[in-house]
Amino acid sequence: MKKLNYLLLFVFAGLAFACSSEDEGPKLVEKNVTIEVEMGGNYSDYLVTFSVHSMLAGTSTFVAPILNEPSSLDWTQVVEQGNTYTLTLEPEVSTIMAKSSAPIHSLGFVFNAVHLGGETDDSFQSLKADVRVLANGSVFKEYSYEALDPGEVSVPLGEEITLN
Repeated sequence: MKKLNYLLLFVFAGLAFACSSEDEGPKLVEKNVTIEVEMGGNYSDYLVTFSVHSMLAGTSTFVAPILNEPSSLDWTQVVEQGNTYTLTLEPEVSTIMAKSSAPIHSLGFVFNAVHLGGETDDSFQSLKADVRVLANGSVFKEYSYEALDPGEVSVPLGEEITLN
């Protein structure tokens, strides 16, 4: 009888651990993502770099971003092995927009602007940008960026985002 009690105890403990949800990782939420950058100030006096990286779906599937705006341009550098897509430009329009080509659960991006040099007057306004990350069409995160004064070293805005 004592052996039966020990056997039942082991069976019960085994079932308790087998039914535990602690071993399961958190369920990944995947959504269609859009990154919108809206620039203001004298943005055409800057060299802008916008890079999207680490767009991931599933356990480790890279997803390519699609550049929608400016519609006349393509990514200036693509490193597919690193899932990195970069656009470097002297902006003629105030908007940059990139979308995920499939639903994703995480991404990273970098936005930076460097003044091209030249004379500025009292009416000069440094580049300012609002960066919005939309998930399934709704704003998920928002960031503000302000370029430093001409001649100063730029500080990039870099973010890593996991959707939940």
